[in-house]
Amino acid sequence: MRGWLLAALAALARGGTTAGPGFSCWKQCGSRWFLCSWPPLGPATNISYLLTLCYVVPRLCRRFEVGARTTYTLKHHHVYVLTNTTAWVEARWGNGVTRTPNLTLYLDEAVKPDPPHTGIPFTKTGGRLRLRVPWAPCRRGDQPPQREARYRRTGDHGWTQVTCETVTDEDDSVTCALGGHGAFEVQLRHKPPHWSSYWSDWSSSIFIPAEILQSPALSYQLGKLGRDGQRVLSLGWQRAPEEQGDVTYTLRSRMLACHCAEPAEEDTVVLEKEVTAHNLTLSGAEYQILLTAANAAGTGPGEQLHVPAEQHADLNFKDVSVASSTVTAWWEAPSPGSAYCFEQQLLGAPKRGACIRRDFLAKSIHVERGTLEAPACYRLAVHGWVPARGWATFALRHHYASNASLAVPIHINASASDAAVILRWSPSPRAACPGALAKYLICHVAKGENVTYGEADATTSHYTLQNLRPGTAYRVGVWEVTAESEGTCTAWWHFQTKALGPQGAAWKSNLKYLSILLGLPTVAAIYQLNKKRVHRLLFAPLPKPVASKALQFSAGEMSQGQPRPGLLEPSERFSQAKLLLLEPNPSKEMTTDAGTPQPGTPQPGTPQPGPIAEGPVVVDPPACEKDLPFAYRRQEVLSPVGFPPPGSTGCSGHPASKEEEEAEEEEEGRWGLHQPLVPITLLISDKPIIIRDEEGWEPSPEKLVP
Repeated sequence: MRGWLLAALAALARGGTTAGPGFSCWKQCGSRWFLCSWPPLGPATNISYLLTLCYVVPRLCRRFEVGARTTYTLKHHHVYVLTNTTAWVEARWGNGVTRTPNLTLYLDEAVKPDPPHTGIPFTKTGGRLRLRVPWAPCRRGDQPPQREARYRRTGDHGWTQVTCETVTDEDDSVTCALGGHGAFEVQLRHKPPHWSSYWSDWSSSIFIPAEILQSPALSYQLGKLGRDGQRVLSLGWQRAPEEQGDVTYTLRSRMLACHCAEPAEEDTVVLEKEVTAHNLTLSGAEYQILLTAANAAGTGPGEQLHVPAEQHADLNFKDVSVASSTVTAWWEAPSPGSAYCFEQQLLGAPKRGACIRRDFLAKSIHVERGTLEAPACYRLAVHGWVPARGWATFALRHHYASNASLAVPIHINASASDAAVILRWSPSPRAACPGALAKYLICHVAKGENVTYGEADATTSHYTLQNLRPGTAYRVGVWEVTAESEGTCTAWWHFQTKALGPQGAAWKSNLKYLSILLGLPTVAAIYQLNKKRVHRLLFAPLPKPVASKALQFSAGEMSQGQPRPGLLEPSERFSQAKLLLLEPNPSKEMTTDAGTPQPGTPQPGTPQPGPIAEGPVVVDPPACEKDLPFAYRRQEVLSPVGFPPPGSTGCSGHPASKEEEEAEEEEEGRWGLHQPLVPITLLISDKPIIIRDEEGWEPSPEKLVP
């Protein structure tokens, strides 16, 4: 017995060991009962368990007979709780004995807390989950408990466990790193800081929706300011994705010129997820609209919309007067209210107006005063709060503070016509102030006549004076007309209209039209005269093949066994050459003038035997005996240079005219045929062949003999 106790005390001196799987002894927070449990260590029947506790102070051990159960409850007054304790469980059945590993604990701190509550608030930003966890009821000291989280994406089965960081405050701020920005299922557990305490069970699942990373895409349509002093702003946006969970939309409207909401919650509207459109009723003042979307993970970035102030409205003051730099405005309340704002700001430089919380009645007259700096454009407006309708504009007007003259510098263009003059001017700064300039007043007068007036729109920058007398001196003036001015006009700019020109000017115009009428027929005639020449130069005739008979060879000459000379071998090495001639058609030569063939003349189409000559046979034309080389004549036939082409009379004794010679020289120069061509001899077979034209010309025999 003593040896067993010494072994237990030695284990405690070494710091104890971690409990085996499943063996534990703990108490709940605030309880005085300890629950010890272990897994089955043997067969389910005929087995008994023995729980042993050994204390450091006092040095003793206690044993508890448990029986066949695997749990045992220790009462607080049966154990020592303020000392280290070593515990184990033995199992006995038949001849078998087994035991659990030693478990070292400090019973007073062996606390197992309840799982964390799932209704705690949380946010998620950048994949990090932040929770506000309240303090545990049995927390001791300032040291926060340890916390862990496990998470998985929606639809997954495996868990990922992470350790969370805790920052102590009124509540514990717990931060757990999750793996991304999507939707997650998260469970939490915690453990007191003492080494002998236990981890709580995992909490029920907390569903963390996906973060809202983008602001809602906002579309809008702004209506006109009505007679009631209000306008409607229609807003629309897209519905949030399902993974973002339950999303709420918050609309905040803020009147920039007069920030005196009545009360603050009237400027905020909260809408549910199903709502994707909303209408806001606004006054004519300048507004800033903010739309934000939020879910359980937090609030996403907001979408801002700037609503400009209404510049043109039929809501005027009762009266406005300016004395030096002080402006006094009278306005009438159309309905009862509890607050109003007098807006007096420089155009382009917003300034917050004065908010006056005072009840007023319908049809009551009020007076407002302010200071204006010249020259500048000011916006004057009164907005009132009506409990039944909200904010509405009661009066609106723009005032241009300036002591400058209303006369406008102009540029006169008197050269446009004898009876009209064009006036041009640059818009003044008053024209850029909405509603400050009503119109332009134009007046002109000639000496000894009454003044003539005209009007131009406030947005225009030119005007035409018509029905003026030529050669007359006039005076003209252009003046700005405002709501405060009386609309006077003084003509002090001088100009003179053009006098009528001489009558010869009309003859110049008539002469111009006459020259055009005569010139067109002349051009047409020149075109017709040169049409053929131009057509011949631009569109030259294409070459036409000459009707001729094919070259004929005898059967012996075309024999395959006869040796053939090279293409460049001289013809002297072979036998005496015989010339193949293309004979003219006998039917044409034997035909009389009447077109009747002579008796005995062969009919066309019947081949006749030609004469057999020992040497070249040459038939010269009767009128041309001079042997000349060929020339390419008019791209139609081959004719010898110096001989007329077929159909001409150059060889019949009729001299050519001078025009024909010039035309021929021009034609030859165009085709580059000034040099005579050399007769061609082809060595197709062992006899030379000379080509001649259909008219019967051929080179002289003397030139063919080497």
